[in-house]
Formats: sequence, structure tokens, C-alpha cells
Amino acid sequence: MNDKEIILGLFYADEDNLVFDNIKCSDDFSEEKRNELKMLSFKFLGPVFLTAASGIGNNWKIESIEASLSLRYSKAIEADVIQSFFTLNSSIDTLEGSTNLFALISTPFTEDTKLIYDKISEYIHPSIMQGKVVNENLLGSRFNFSRFIEAELYRGINLIEYSLGSSRKMYWEEGQRYYCVGLIERKNSEDIRVSNLYTFDKNDPLRKRYLDFIPSYYVVSILPDYYEHLINETLELYNKKGVHPSIRSINLCYENKKVVYLEEFTLDNGILNSYGVILVQQNEVTEMNKNISYFRKKLRLILDSKKDLKEILRLINPHFKEERWGTILDEELNRIGEVLDGDADFEFEV
Repeated sequence: MNDKEIILGLFYADEDNLVFDNIKCSDDFSEEKRNELKMLSFKFLGPVFLTAASGIGNNWKIESIEASLSLRYSKAIEADVIQSFFTLNSSIDTLEGSTNLFALISTPFTEDTKLIYDKISEYIHPSIMQGKVVNENLLGSRFNFSRFIEAELYRGINLIEYSLGSSRKMYWEEGQRYYCVGLIERKNSEDIRVSNLYTFDKNDPLRKRYLDFIPSYYVVSILPDYYEHLINETLELYNKKGVHPSIRSINLCYENKKVVYLEEFTLDNGILNSYGVILVQQNEVTEMNKNISYFRKKLRLILDSKKDLKEILRLINPHFKEERWGTILDEELNRIGEVLDGDADFEFEV
């Protein structure tokens, strides 16, 4: 595959959150652009570290992010042929702390993400951990970790690149069911930027009960807008013209808990309208559990039929209130942290 056709990066964060990266870039990239690319590892891993601030013992991990890429304009003649954009994060907990191996991938194909994730989590990441232990025991103070991880990331990125181009397969998985704890409404264009959260009333006992099953409303609310803009920035750095990213899914996990954010969108007159649902995996508390496809269909119905807010909330979760919680401005997010996350068993700091 031509290097100019793909975006590919591999980021490793050690137990002390020191970040090392290997990012493929074209030979004709300027020094300034190469330096900007090096900042991507910190930006993409930022929310991964942010979830750790949810409290001791609640280190939620972002497993994957997937975006849809659509044409900015009706004509495709100037658009780069690129279809997929996704990230995959493998985390391993040790006595010294947590390590993350984070892959950033965009190609002209609809990739088999499971194949790539299995290679990252079952081979590349464990190999790094094992190689570090062996070299520390053999070399002691003479072990140069920076040189070691540089070589491992180079080897890892070549292994990932070798796997690219395999079409996505359908894998059998045990049917999981989810309960919706939040709805995010977003509008984006050159002149418009709107993002609102809808959820339970602040005095509803359900709100407090479900705080145990999400990182926090603060964290989950910022992720779609944050990553969509970051993906757009990445596409611009690689001169990928004529395409616009839209978040499709974000997966988070902590021990036996799982949160899935799903989003669907429409593009009308240059305005990207989207609705997304924050879902928690079925547990001893959840009621009215539905599968992923149920929520996908409801989101499409909402967008295609242009229903009013009251009807939208009734379709997603009749317990939700019409009160808007803005998720863009710092003061709006602080209000979410103080009010919606106020009864949580942890203190949230940013």
C-alpha cells in the first residue's frame, strides 16, 4: 500500500504515562508538519489519561474509536479516496501501573478492525512488556528503554501495515444488551457548533444509580466533540481533502463494566446534524435493555423523520428530561461535573 494513501501511528504510554510514538509520514513533509504530527500521540491519548482522574480504582479505558468519512461537497473529484478512520487501544495493568498501546489508522479500505486489534493486544503489546522485563534482567542499568521501545514500535507498525487491506468480516459475538443513560445532540458547520446532553433529571434516583456504570457524565460528554475535531485536524495534517469525519462509535471499559457511545448523522446544506446515545452494558440495575441495532435504528429514525425533542427523548428513554446541558464551554462542562456527577463516589479533577 502506498505510504501516501494511509495514516498510521503507534503510540505507547508506560506506567508513568511517558509517551513514545512512531508515525508514518511522507518524505516531503516539512519539519514543522513532522513536529505537529508528534503532538498527535499526546492529543489522542489525552482522554485515555483523563478517565483515570475519575478516581482511584476507576481507571476507565478507551478501547476504540471509529469515525465515518463523508464528502464535504457533492463532487468527489478533488476528494482523497479514504474510507476508514479508527483507533484501537490495548491496555495492560501491572503492579507498577497501566500501559497503553494505541494505534491510529486510516486507509482507503473498510478494514477488519478485530484482526488488527487482536494483533495489537495479543502479540505486539505483550511482546513489548516481555521484552522490557527480559532486557532489564539481562542488562540492568545498561538497558536503554528509549532505544528498545523505538525499535519495538517500528516493528509493530510494520506488522500492522502488513495487515491492512483485509476487508471487514462479520464475527459472531454473544448478543449484548444495553441501557441508554444519555443522549447527545450535535450540530457542526463552518459557522455553527452546538453540543447538548440530555439525561435524567438531576433529582431522579436513576441518575445517581447509573453513575457507578460510567466514567462520569463530564468525561463521556466531551469525547465525541473532542475526537471528531482531532480526527479532522489529523486529516488536514495529512492533506486529506474533501472528506469530513463523523464519530460513529466510542467504546470504553473498566473491569466488567462497558460503555458504548453510538452516533448517527445527516449532512444538510453543509450542516452536520447528529444524535448519539450513551449506553451502559446490561447489569443488575438496568431495565428496558436493547441491543446495539435497536439504538442504531432509533437514531436513524430520529434523523430521517426530523422529530421534535419531546418525541426524540420518548423514543430513546422516557425518563429523560428536556433540560439541555451544554458540553462545549468550560463553564457548561463544570456545571455537568458539579451537578450531574455531584453524587458520585469520587471527586473529579481536570
